[in-house]
Amino acid sequence: MDTAHAAKDGTLIGSVQRALRLVEAIHAEGSVTAKRLSRLTGIPLPTTYHLLRTLIHEGYVHREDGAFRLAERLPLPEPLAS
Repeated sequence: MDTAHAAKDGTLIGSVQRALRLVEAIHAEGSVTAKRLSRLTGIPLPTTYHLLRTLIHEGYVHREDGAFRLAERLPLPEPLAS
């Protein structure tokens, strides 16, 4: 489904879009604080922290010395049982 069609149908998930903006910003910056991520993306700081906590839990982001970095490898799910 193309993005324009999805937006008209209301099927886009805003929290997923915001999380991806954070991933993109971390990728561009390399290592970045939550406060800077909030400024770069326009996402409110409390929401930035909630999304980062989820990204850490899922293995996409790591926190080091107060800054956030992308994981070395994307987490791969276990294959589904047939």
